Amino acid sequence: MTPGHPALAFLNSVQDDGKTRKADSFADGAGFVAILESAGLVPRGLPAPSRGQMTAIKGLREAGHAVLSAIAANRRPGREEALTLEAAIKSALQDAGFALGPKGLTLQPGPLGGLHDHLALALFDLLGRDDLDRLRECRRCTHLFLDHGRGQGRRWCSMARCGNRAKVETFRARQRAEG
Repeated sequence: MTPGHPALAFLNSVQDDGKTRKADSFADGAGFVAILESAGLVPRGLPAPSRGQMTAIKGLREAGHAVLSAIAANRRPGREEALTLEAAIKSALQDAGFALGPKGLTLQPGPLGGLHDHLALALFDLLGRDDLDRLRECRRCTHLFLDHGRGQGRRWCSMARCGNRAKVETFRARQRAEG
């Protein structure tokens, strides 16, 4: 299931079964770029980031996640994370180019902007969405998603990733209690 915005693929590029955010869902910079390309977040052919660039990108990812997780929980984001995200977005906007297309005005990283600027501008776009109040965090892991479903709302990032596991755990607990 799609999380609802390409920037969420960036924020959700961790592999955790809990709330740790300690393991990445990619092995190296090329694998990371492949994830972003498949989400439509970056154009094909961007070079893989260096180790130093990956450190900065992971810092942006964690700051962005902290801010958006706070928004999803209706609480104030941490000051340090908010300032980190703000600085990245301001830097990317300062050098960004503008393009008019069928979807209106779009921002593109400037000539010096690389992968970091693509990601900062994607987070800027996500933060400006009208449906940001539909942002949710999975009850089982740290993945974020935009909930556009009807009814009481989704609780998991996806049935395949977390929903089935949660239902199996509930079923087994019920079986143990009965038996």
